Amino acid sequence: MTRQEIIIAKISHIQESLGRLESKQNITFQGFSKDRDIQDIVLLNLQIAIQGCIDIASHIISDNNWGVPGSLSGLFDILAEEKVIKNDTKEIMRSMAGFRNLIVHEYAGLDMQKIYTIYTTRLSDFTDFLKEICIFAKL
Repeated sequence: MTRQEIIIAKISHIQESLGRLESKQNITFQGFSKDRDIQDIVLLNLQIAIQGCIDIASHIISDNNWGVPGSLSGLFDILAEEKVIKNDTKEIMRSMAGFRNLIVHEYAGLDMQKIYTIYTTRLSDFTDFLKEICIFAKL
């Protein structure tokens, strides 16, 4: 059985990071591309939000004994197989897990236009995932 208090804590942490990202959306790409401090804030909070989603997936899978995925993105395959999340959400979250790896391992070579697009137009992907998790966890 999934422990609701753990899910609630993780959701709160993700929402805090999303709030930090939303507070930085009023900058143009030109301004973003020149401001290393904003870039650092955005990248860190994207990483935290994605990691929080990974942690939620891992917790649910572990608590329900649904197996061990071969990769971080495989966590979302299992959630979709178990009908916790929709297939569309699975694909988005798989991409996010891969993107998290890029943030962590290839920081210097990141495409800032892609980062800007994600944090200014795709934060609802996190919200959609969290809604599906809340339905599953009966929150």
